Amino acid sequence: MTIAVLGLGVALFSISGVLASPRDDLASPPALEATAPDNSTALLQQRIERLPGDYAAWSALGTAYLDEAAATANPAYYSKAEGAFERSLEIRPAENAAAVTGQAALAASRHDFRSALKLARVSQRFNAYSAANQAVLVDALVELGHYRRAEVELQRMVDLKPSVPASTRVSYYRELHGDIDGAREALQQADAFASRTNDKAFIDRYLGELAFSTGDLTSALEHYDRGLAAAPRNAALLAARAKAQMAAGKLAEGLDDYRTSTAMVPEPTVIADYAAALRAANRTTEAAQQDALTRTTYTLLRSSGSNVDLELSSFEAASGNGTAAVAAARREHRRRVSVHTEDALGWALHVAGEDEAALKHARAAERLSNTNAVFAYHRGMVEHSLGMKTAARQSLQRALRLNPHFSLAGSAEARRTLQRLNR
Repeated sequence: MTIAVLGLGVALFSISGVLASPRDDLASPPALEATAPDNSTALLQQRIERLPGDYAAWSALGTAYLDEAAATANPAYYSKAEGAFERSLEIRPAENAAAVTGQAALAASRHDFRSALKLARVSQRFNAYSAANQAVLVDALVELGHYRRAEVELQRMVDLKPSVPASTRVSYYRELHGDIDGAREALQQADAFASRTNDKAFIDRYLGELAFSTGDLTSALEHYDRGLAAAPRNAALLAARAKAQMAAGKLAEGLDDYRTSTAMVPEPTVIADYAAALRAANRTTEAAQQDALTRTTYTLLRSSGSNVDLELSSFEAASGNGTAAVAAARREHRRRVSVHTEDALGWALHVAGEDEAALKHARAAERLSNTNAVFAYHRGMVEHSLGMKTAARQSLQRALRLNPHFSLAGSAEARRTLQRLNR
């Protein structure tokens, strides 16, 4: 089966579903899908009690712990997964592909994409036909900004096993390259492969995200509602619907969905979005509380071995902490040069008042396409600060044309800046 890949998606799905998962969001990756874990962990633990030398069961237990981490946003499960994979490799150190793939997935979950890539390559040598390992490999390459290599490996993933994980990654890759129609087509193709309720809900979430990215709130809400009808306790879908409801002026409904989502799964980027929504509703005291919770959650993740510099940079920039934002963005940019790290560093430098340095990165963020409204807004604000009136006007108009609802605060600021430019 051949798919003109041009476009992928990192939505690290849970590895048990062959790693079906940022988009943007933990921009990546995106984070693993948050759904209630089943009883597989308990069953595997029982098996290991009976058969402690079952290396495959240990590897599967590590994978189950990764699913638990995704469902709960509790980083303690990462340490448990690490121990399970290590035990599997102690029992069978040679050619234990599943355990090495699990280690690669764990590294990716912690945003250590260099290690994820290295481990996925090792596992590929043991088993060149593992779709699960191929998913980790593709995700790592995309997050590292190695887009051409990712395209080759993604086509191989599709050839190995046409599936929901493969098609959703094709969708994201196309979206990154500005092919929104092609991205939508790939998701619709994924729906044909989907048999599990959670897979169908996941697809509706990302069809909604694509609709939202083009400013189509009606279609976005339809997809989110349909996904939630199938999976009513899906925290990621609730957060996505909350964003669209806030953009549509449904403040009470949006805040309620954010409250429910963050209570279920305390994912820091969603908590930060909740804080922004509270500020938009003039509930500043509650917003400050959520900001504090966001910072605490990032601290917890870092202490557990996760790399959160990209997300932390965005949070610090939104909080007006330019120096801290630049420091975090530079650390991540040294690790990997992707369109998202270019955008993050450019925006952090702008917030810190270093617009001449910021412009290079804002331009580099659009090297794959010019269809990301947030990237266009960031570039436009940098250009405005540098007195580049014509360029700033074009970039800001493009941002609002692509998606007039791209950000509660950013969309409003783009309009105010355009009004000043047009005087």
